Amino acid sequence: MTVSGSLRSATPIAAVALLAACAQAPPAPDAPAPRVFTKLVDTPREDAVRRHREYAAASRAANDPATALDHLQVAAMLEPDNAAVRRDIASVQEQIRIQAREHLEAGRAAQRSNDLSRASSEFLRVLAVDPRNAEAARALRDIDRQNMARAQAGRAARVRVEDLFAEARAAWAAPAPAAGSAPPAAAAPRSATAAPAAAAADPREGYDLDMRIEMMRAGDTTSALRELKAWVDAHPKDRAARQRIGAAVAERAKDAESRGQRAQALTLYEQALALRGEPMAEWTSRIAALKKAASDEYYNEGVKLMRTDLPAAIGKFEAALKVDPQHTNAALRLREAKTMQDRLSRVPAK
Repeated sequence: MTVSGSLRSATPIAAVALLAACAQAPPAPDAPAPRVFTKLVDTPREDAVRRHREYAAASRAANDPATALDHLQVAAMLEPDNAAVRRDIASVQEQIRIQAREHLEAGRAAQRSNDLSRASSEFLRVLAVDPRNAEAARALRDIDRQNMARAQAGRAARVRVEDLFAEARAAWAAPAPAAGSAPPAAAAPRSATAAPAAAAADPREGYDLDMRIEMMRAGDTTSALRELKAWVDAHPKDRAARQRIGAAVAERAKDAESRGQRAQALTLYEQALALRGEPMAEWTSRIAALKKAASDEYYNEGVKLMRTDLPAAIGKFEAALKVDPQHTNAALRLREAKTMQDRLSRVPAK
């Protein structure tokens, strides 16, 4: 092989080698860009929804579901599709239904027992949680009408008392009738319940007693009791008059009991017995029944408070024993509540 032939065969190989030497290596792939995390800030709408939900939670904690519902409805207007808000609204509405039903039942029971004051309070609580409750609003209107009728009757009775006072002043101004003579016709008491002749030798004292009894019937219980006690102190041996006084006070006690005012009825029955000065089986049995009912009511309220308010529960049990010292369950619960309170007081504060 000649030299020129060798050069010709080597030329293509050298060219390929030269081209390979001149070629550049491919660039390395770029590294992925670092992720940047940014904190999302609530929009004004989201912030308003959050604040209204917080206000609603605080209102529910304060046992004010009506206000809580108002806040949640505002939040629902801002975010109609917020499922959490819808759940909160449903929960509050159920709470309102339960509370309204409980107060309605309590108001109906008080109304049936003619305790209008308690019934009015219960129906007002219904409207506090459910302002659109038609039954509670209707019951309150009925109670207002009954109270107005009673107020008018009371005013009429007070007018009668004023008439009796005027008659008494005229009787005292007139000279007393001579012994053995019949009293003048003008001095005869107008009241159908005037004292019999044995009640007082002087007809002017009959007027005085009538006035005090009419004061009791007119509803001025405190003043009437004070005046009737003074009359009994001045005439302790006037048995017939004391019987009339006791009957008048017992009549007032029955009226208070029919209206559900057990505490006042109990006091009046006890006063009736004291003013009468003689035992009366009917009044004694009513006193025992009222004491039992009052002590049982205090006891039941104390049992309900045991888990939430020990001092209040202790107060209820003590009130039950004050009315009925023989209430065994109240005595046991009182001891239990005081033991629990003593244990809690020994627990160190965190």
